[in-house]
Amino acid sequence: MEDQIWNNIVKRLTNVETEFSKAELDNWLSENSENVKLFKETVTLWHLTGSLPASKNQKSEYLIHPIAEKDRRKAFRTLMRYSIAASLAVITSLTIFHLLKSPAESENQTVAYTYHKTANGKIIKLVLPDSSIVWLNSGSEISYPKVFTGQKTRAIELNGEAFFEVTHNQKQPFVVQSGKIKTVVYGTSFNVVSYQDSKQSSVTVKTGKVGVLLAGDSLGKPTMLMPGNRLVYHNGNGKMEQSNVETGDVASWLNGDLVFDQATPAEVFATLARRFDIEFKYKETDFEGCKLTAKFPNQHFKVIMKTLGNSLDFKFNEQGRTIEITGGKPCR
Repeated sequence: MEDQIWNNIVKRLTNVETEFSKAELDNWLSENSENVKLFKETVTLWHLTGSLPASKNQKSEYLIHPIAEKDRRKAFRTLMRYSIAASLAVITSLTIFHLLKSPAESENQTVAYTYHKTANGKIIKLVLPDSSIVWLNSGSEISYPKVFTGQKTRAIELNGEAFFEVTHNQKQPFVVQSGKIKTVVYGTSFNVVSYQDSKQSSVTVKTGKVGVLLAGDSLGKPTMLMPGNRLVYHNGNGKMEQSNVETGDVASWLNGDLVFDQATPAEVFATLARRFDIEFKYKETDFEGCKLTAKFPNQHFKVIMKTLGNSLDFKFNEQGRTIEITGGKPCR
């Protein structure tokens, strides 16, 4: 089994699957019945024991000789206990193992992956194995190898928003996979926004220089971005747009600021929902065609909502952690 496919299976079984890994695994399963059979055997082993074989070729005694019923129940209870504990964590960190075969070695070696997730209303700071620093915004997920040694790139997978300060290493590029785009850097600071439920992804550079490619287009020519440059990729039509921004606003969310540049009301409400851990109820058609450009310097939620209400002509009612929006006028 290819290393990447095995990693994708582990992600699915441990509930950290991304849109990218899901597409790869589904495509592999559709290739032939042998792949489906192997996947089902792996799922069976996972449910029976809570563990996985080291590789495709390793035989499992649990599949050949089913374990005793009492041992199966014990394994299942243990798995459930850890699953419940993990679901209660505000910030989840777990290590995923998959098999990698080094081109220079005849033996297999195990590479550990670390995964972090931030809850709504939370921001965390991470120090990567190469001493690069990442600030992970609310409602975001990130995964990366526990060590970068022996690998061609420092590969990161992101769903959400993060600001990176990358340690310079000309021989080992730093690569961020986020949705349908891939950002390649050697040493710089930049911001990436790529939530799975968003219609677009963006990369904005604060210092240094980065190259942006479409995911899977390793042979293409990257679009180069300099400080103050922003690239927006539209998931629907695949178009890329570039613009200039103030470098001071690149990661202003780290200071509690909210900056919107030609954002739709839906994008604004989604950002507020993650920041303040709330839920909005509204009709998107009430704001059809509307765009908003504004900056809120670490202001209270009600102050922000009153300002937005005046601009977009709506009223809001708080019901616990649910905000109901009424009114609003389309901007045709």
